[in-house]
Amino acid sequence: MKTLTAPRPPAAVTAVPAAPRRRRRLGRRAAVWILVGPYTVFLVVFGLAPAGYALWTSFVHDGSFSGGHDWAAVFRDYRLGDAAVHVTTYLLLWLPVLLLTVLSLAFTLHARPGRATSALQLVYYLPGAVTGSAAALLWLFMVSPDSSPFSPVLKLMDVGSATDALSGGSLLAVLTVMGVAVHAGGWIVVLYGALNALPRDVLEAAQVDGASAWRTMWHVKLPMVRTYVAFVLISSFASGSQVFVEPTVLSTGVPGQISPTWSVNQLAYVYATQDGDFGKAAALSLAMLAVGVLTAWIVITRTRMYATDSSDSR
Repeated sequence: MKTLTAPRPPAAVTAVPAAPRRRRRLGRRAAVWILVGPYTVFLVVFGLAPAGYALWTSFVHDGSFSGGHDWAAVFRDYRLGDAAVHVTTYLLLWLPVLLLTVLSLAFTLHARPGRATSALQLVYYLPGAVTGSAAALLWLFMVSPDSSPFSPVLKLMDVGSATDALSGGSLLAVLTVMGVAVHAGGWIVVLYGALNALPRDVLEAAQVDGASAWRTMWHVKLPMVRTYVAFVLISSFASGSQVFVEPTVLSTGVPGQISPTWSVNQLAYVYATQDGDFGKAAALSLAMLAVGVLTAWIVITRTRMYATDSSDSR
């Protein structure tokens, strides 16, 4: 005789206690603050606090409000116009050449991988290992026919001395070449790493569809690494607009040929060190900061720098 058994009642769904959920949320928040906290501290201590102090210095003298006198004096200074023209011309020359060099070499390395790729990355990066005043001194010797290894080329270009190479418009050309040599290598390595992280199925789909290497680069790879290109542009603009060390050091090799206020940053330095006017130096520094922030905002909005991140988060 078959025995009938009563069906078992369904297992009750046990709810996750609130305490573990709270602990997980607290753990995630703690992880976020561990990652973001150090940067926030550095931003406040070395960014926002100095900017706030500079703002106070530019408007307050001896405990009394100056009414923006320092700002007006800075913008009336005839040297500011010349310095702004020099820096703007330098940026218009240097930034396009830098971006073209970085993009072309990084895309070439990615399109033709091989054993020589790592060696080429090192070759591209080596000039950037010498930066700042050391790079300016190196290039001072490079443009001096008496000590340069390229003296035959300099003589063919009718460059008889360092003064000939660093006077007039030649200074801008030297600064452009120097800036590309110093900064391009590091950005090539960064962009090449970004290209290596691209999904291979997307690149293979472009090849299957018959896209040429140029079309793949222009329509597939470049849009996918636009965030990195925008970051290169923002960082390079900030560095180039604050050019200071290069013209300062190069001027020591050609006394009287390069103005001590050739760049905007040099003019702010003269205000602070030679004139002892920290109010005007602070005002000019804040003006440069405003230009940099405005440029960064334009680049971010025009390139939709965070569009991919926001879409992924949804």
